Amino acid sequence: MGDNVNNVPILDIPVNKRILKLSEQFYNDFGCKPSYYVRVPGRVNIIGEHIDYCGYPVLPMALEQDILMAANIIDEPILYLRNADNKYKSVDIKINTQEVDITPDLNGKPYWYNYILCGIKGAMEHLNSNEWKGLQLYVDGNIPPASGLSSSSALVSAACLAFLYAQNGTLDKTEIASLCAKSERYIGTQGGGMDQAIAFLAKKYSAQYITFQPLNAAPVALPEDAAFVVAHSLAEANKAATNDFNRRVIECRLAAKIIAKLSGLTCEGKILTLSQLQRNLNNNLEEMIELVLKYIPQEIYTKKEICDILNMKEAEIDQIFLTSNTKHLTEFKLKQRALHVYQEAQRVEEFRKICSQSELSHNTMNGATNGSGNGYLNSNNSDLLLALGKLMSESHESLKTLYECSHENLDHLVNISQKFDINSRLTGAGWGGCIVALCPKEKVEQYIELLKDEFYVKYCKLDKKSADSYVFATTPNHGALIYKNL
Repeated sequence: MGDNVNNVPILDIPVNKRILKLSEQFYNDFGCKPSYYVRVPGRVNIIGEHIDYCGYPVLPMALEQDILMAANIIDEPILYLRNADNKYKSVDIKINTQEVDITPDLNGKPYWYNYILCGIKGAMEHLNSNEWKGLQLYVDGNIPPASGLSSSSALVSAACLAFLYAQNGTLDKTEIASLCAKSERYIGTQGGGMDQAIAFLAKKYSAQYITFQPLNAAPVALPEDAAFVVAHSLAEANKAATNDFNRRVIECRLAAKIIAKLSGLTCEGKILTLSQLQRNLNNNLEEMIELVLKYIPQEIYTKKEICDILNMKEAEIDQIFLTSNTKHLTEFKLKQRALHVYQEAQRVEEFRKICSQSELSHNTMNGATNGSGNGYLNSNNSDLLLALGKLMSESHESLKTLYECSHENLDHLVNISQKFDINSRLTGAGWGGCIVALCPKEKVEQYIELLKDEFYVKYCKLDKKSADSYVFATTPNHGALIYKNL
């Protein structure tokens, strides 16, 4: 194994059915074999939802499911974009300049290849060159789309990495993660950097505690006797196709701005996120929750009320805070969003603290340096799973009631799990997608069968075999890789 100029591991091309099939499809289309492959995993966020864009730490892990991209470098500055799933149309695009057109369809929904163009546009702007190598790209993904498992971010990241490699670009893993986070915003959503960070900084066997400003990832040992089960709600949600996601982002920004103003912060003009607000006030999270209740007590604020509080004109609010797809909004829920963010940030810290204390206790007892030597907590303590699971359940309730980003299918999955004494929560942006459940390993098969019977067969009217692809147990996987013949 070696590292390329992007500090991303390079491995020899593995020989497996998926690689062979993708190579064959590539050859049939382009008349040559791929010269390298890029693999970027999906992710499941264990806890810490909708707080990365507010500047708060999150706790995701990488999945085994991934975006696999076969690539070949060509001299002409053209992108030949193909998808192994023939429902996605092929497209060829010239890249003579950095002006890459990322236009959605007539309904405002991004085309599949728009995510590739986001990654390439970001890479081009970073490299700032006038001469480009082109690429033949063939994409194969086994992350369910619109599932909250970061298929879109993995596609952006894979494209950015493939293009940087073709141009001999130089970035370390942290820098490329930040670049990919910025690049994905070209699609129109004002997301944080969690998905891209875990895509590049993930390590096998461990979740990652990801902090921002500056971006950093620290491994968190998970209970060895626990499994994480992911179940799809069968409700798909494309966060770039509606304003639901951006609406929450700007409600958090407005909440931060109002509290900064009413708290008398002299630097309130520079405050944009709830974490910046906390740092400048030098408060703990409990004190921030008290300030939310004190300064933004109303259930709903009109745009006029916000203008009056901030002493700003409506046009200024539109320009500084709102996005193109939220400027028409006239009412905002500020208290609820800010309360969720601060309370969810508390839950992340508590989750990490419980894991850290358990690891320390185990290491002290066993004289070990790391749980069981593989990144897991070697624990048979049901109280540990109960404490962690309780935080996950509280997270879901907050996302459902305060952030209003759940879905009846997600809630049904959570309720079925609760009846089986399994704690779970929605993962990803919400409005559909998946839940993640913390399940004792000895109950995994039984739990998965329960979900198949009660949700997929009874509630969704699927046959049992069809349900197999929608629910699975997973363990933490490694981050982005490049495959080539060494």
